[in-house]
Amino acid sequence: MPIPISPPITEPAVAKKVFDQWFFPNFAAVNLHDSANARLTFDQVPQNAESKEFQWSGKITTSGNFWDIVQNVPGAGQVMQDVLDILPAIKTYLDSK
Repeated sequence: MPIPISPPITEPAVAKKVFDQWFFPNFAAVNLHDSANARLTFDQVPQNAESKEFQWSGKITTSGNFWDIVQNVPGAGQVMQDVLDILPAIKTYLDSK
């Protein structure tokens, strides 16, 4: 049962915010050795291009079979191969630090 608040709580007006681009903060490719369970998962979050502020409540997570994606999305196969090909150089760099 509601009870009146005295004095009432008042929130100040909030300025309108515009989120005009997507930012992709997380990206993962897992289980690539298992064609049935290989997954590509990524998050996208609305972002204001000028202030760089994120709207985390608008985060969208997308996931699908990795091998299906690389075979059926034009360009995805080459890009994913490029990512995998550069991993040894990244490992060498990180090991040297």
